[in-house]
Amino acid sequence: MAIHVSVRPAVRTTAALIAAALILTLGIAPLITAGADHLDAPSLGSASVSATDVLSVNKVQGQLDINDVYVFDAAGGRTVLAMTVNPAVNLIGPRTFKAGAEYRLNVDRTGDAVSDQRYTVTFGDPDARGIQHYTVKLGDQAVASGFTNDAKGKSQSRQDVRAFAGVRSDPFFFDLIGFLGSVRGQGTDRLGVTPTDFFAGLNTLAIVVEVPNAALGGNGTSIGVWGTTVSGGAVVDQMGRPAINTVFNATGADKNAFNATPPSQQRTALGGKFRANVINTLIALSALGTQYTSAQAAGIADILLPDTLTYTVGTDASFLNGRDLDDDVIDIELGLVTGGGVTSDGVGAHGDLLGSFPYLGAPH
Repeated sequence: MAIHVSVRPAVRTTAALIAAALILTLGIAPLITAGADHLDAPSLGSASVSATDVLSVNKVQGQLDINDVYVFDAAGGRTVLAMTVNPAVNLIGPRTFKAGAEYRLNVDRTGDAVSDQRYTVTFGDPDARGIQHYTVKLGDQAVASGFTNDAKGKSQSRQDVRAFAGVRSDPFFFDLIGFLGSVRGQGTDRLGVTPTDFFAGLNTLAIVVEVPNAALGGNGTSIGVWGTTVSGGAVVDQMGRPAINTVFNATGADKNAFNATPPSQQRTALGGKFRANVINTLIALSALGTQYTSAQAAGIADILLPDTLTYTVGTDASFLNGRDLDDDVIDIELGLVTGGGVTSDGVGAHGDLLGSFPYLGAPH
């Protein structure tokens, strides 16, 4: 499905756009627009901005395209695992999950980037209203079930698991237009002049699973979390931290291969190609600030790969210790990839986040 809109209406373009546009300023590669993880590979879709400020987005597998993954602490000794897929569903549908596909939240508890426990969410066919029945399994055991868009989380639950699935307000935030003006000279807006959250007003599909800390090994346990979508037995998309694939893998072949490579193999796969991609990109982009040495870039690469969100259970989540809904990952990643040369886009978290389950704001 393709859409063509003026730049002011929003379809998510995130940290990958930042890094790719910065690459453009160095004359290293053409501009690529993509999301924190969505549209991160040709098999998922593509996005581009024309010379006349028209944003074109082509969704190939939107329902299975992961936008963001979150891991954060909740009240009462609990942890939230969340994943959003299919951005801007209030502009580009469908507003349903893919029936029969698997939406997986993987948890590594031993530090080897191999899933030790997995919460798998599957969906039935939508009814005439677009409502779907869903089931959450831990391994082979059903631990929760319910119907999409039930914001009160009245799912049937076992093992004290609470679940939600459905349309919510997208929590991501970024001044895309100011950034495009600063980097490409499009329009009159510039970063730091009139910061505007390009993504306010967008909806996404969200899966939220809340579990007792004990289910993840208890307080103090170090875990790694990543999301995976699977259809027909094949992995379609996966991500842990935002923008790893979109920023550091330049070619479509590398992006597709990265999505199919288990996190435990990402440092060594294809002769270490993904690790080399991270190192080379960091060295190039850090020329905007304090340039990294090869050794420094290699050290950062070994933090970013494997691509999992690391978190200490029972602690206050803050990126890079988990990821909360209001963490400003754009500012953090701007500073990281540019060696401190660019540090902020000037916008902050959305005001519609909830202090209780399901945490993401109500849909617009």
